[in-house]
Amino acid sequence: MMARKTHTSVEVKQRWMEKAYQRYIISLRYDTDQEIIDYVEANKEKLGTTGIFRDAMAMYIESMKKER
Repeated sequence: MMARKTHTSVEVKQRWMEKAYQRYIISLRYDTDQEIIDYVEANKEKLGTTGIFRDAMAMYIESMKKER
């Protein structure tokens, strides 16, 4: 008798991730974005990179609403 499979397959997890998340990839230049790079590197363990960018975008969106 075969052992029962007790874990979710990589394919199933990938399909769920594609439905549940939108992924963005950014590239930051050392010469023009060093301050951002330094902040992310210093805080990614505590806040996580997603949290850092989510908070930054929320603040940006809020500031754009105030300008209107």
